[in-house]
Amino acid sequence: MMGHYFMIKAFEFAPVSLLAPFDYTTLIWATILGFILFGDLPDTWTISGAIIITSSGLYLMMHERRCVAA
Repeated sequence: MMGHYFMIKAFEFAPVSLLAPFDYTTLIWATILGFILFGDLPDTWTISGAIIITSSGLYLMMHERRCVAA
């Protein structure tokens, strides 16, 4: 709960393009905790979805930085 609170507070003070990569670490932590607590690993569809979500977010982040710099 505190992690979510601090992430929300960070979005108040910093641009989204700077904080987005930190938000994607939740996918990694969810996978690790899911394995440790439940012995569950993501299947192919889940990994594919995570790759699509992460790559599209990183693409938008780079595109926004390029537009702001221009």
